[in-house]
Amino acid sequence: MNPVDNDDIIDITIIGGGISGLITALYLSRLNVRLRLFEQSEHIDTVGFGLNLQPYCVKCLYELGLENQLNQVGIQTKKALFYSRHGQFIFEDLRGLDGGYSHPMYSVHRGYLHQILFYQLQKLTSPSTIQLSHKLIEFNEKSNLIELKFLNTKINKIKVIQTKILIGADGINSSVRKIFYPNEGLPVWKGLQIWRGITYQENTYLDGKTMICMGNPDTKYFILYPLSNNLINWACVLRIQNETNSSSLSLNSIDWTNKGNHQDFLPLIQEMKLDFIDIEQLIKSSMNINQFPITDRDQIPRWTFNCVTLIGDAAHPMYPNGGNGASQAILDAQQLYRSFILHGITNKALEHYESIRHPLTDRMVLLARQYGPDEILRIIDHRSPNPFQHLSQIISSEEIQSIYENYKKKVSIEK
Repeated sequence: MNPVDNDDIIDITIIGGGISGLITALYLSRLNVRLRLFEQSEHIDTVGFGLNLQPYCVKCLYELGLENQLNQVGIQTKKALFYSRHGQFIFEDLRGLDGGYSHPMYSVHRGYLHQILFYQLQKLTSPSTIQLSHKLIEFNEKSNLIELKFLNTKINKIKVIQTKILIGADGINSSVRKIFYPNEGLPVWKGLQIWRGITYQENTYLDGKTMICMGNPDTKYFILYPLSNNLINWACVLRIQNETNSSSLSLNSIDWTNKGNHQDFLPLIQEMKLDFIDIEQLIKSSMNINQFPITDRDQIPRWTFNCVTLIGDAAHPMYPNGGNGASQAILDAQQLYRSFILHGITNKALEHYESIRHPLTDRMVLLARQYGPDEILRIIDHRSPNPFQHLSQIISSEEIQSIYENYKKKVSIEK
């Protein structure tokens, strides 16, 4: 049953139409509430690059009835192969169903995922649920309600609404978060720059379902994995500055749509070669290349302020190491839905949601800063920056297994 279409007083308002905002709206559409989602963009595009959906969040997406759509737009990743910066094999890790998990791991184009979530929400809710071209200007609490002011950028007109609950799902540069933490400043940067691209390749590589991780995540790192439609997602990470210095960042520099050029980094990774794929040609053939600094934010003491809370990157932006950012946002949405079921449309539900998710995501942010499973590559590169004759002279298989199993325990990955 569709929620009542009435703009007088909204029960739950979501700011941000990215992945976390759409997933949250899909979960909350199961409640009999007046729901609105405001997004400042004029339309939903298939822009962006690849992302990984871990098995623990795929379970949530299946719960939302998205299994068929995921199989249409994503690749079920079977394994990850880890190599030194000189292309020497280190170890293999089975993923998803092949790794004994109850659900697959997917590699998917962010834009394609964005679209299936958007269309699913359109199908399940009233036409007025999604409000595009609306930029949040301000909000204030008045008589147990929150009054929000938006600029409709399409017609240059102000719109004011009242809502009982406000959810900030507006990303790492969240305007909702900024209201409560006005002096937080720019995201934290530790000197790593990333170049990302997607390349069409008629024949992918290996079995078409394998992720490759190569180099040292702290200095010089390359990752690639197949997406659907013969696309290969790749990313190159280079340390361009040794000291943490957020003051050298600007809002423009951290925009992930900034254009990049392969000439800026390709000469610096000439030793990175693999027998089964031409990395240089892959990069040069990319349909587009973007560049931006890798950033996150320090943890904040609170997400929830009375009837306002944060979710996804607005609450806990994290480094991409381990590929848990989007997956953790999906778990946020699931827990928020469960908390509303338990406590109704109240601030008590928001406090319950935060009490469960905040400590868990704090741990994930810190683990991502420690490079996740790629920590093994960092250790090997530190011990042997040059090609080695025998891996066992650098690190034992037992140490590799111990490091990786310890990481999985810390993130509490369930099978």
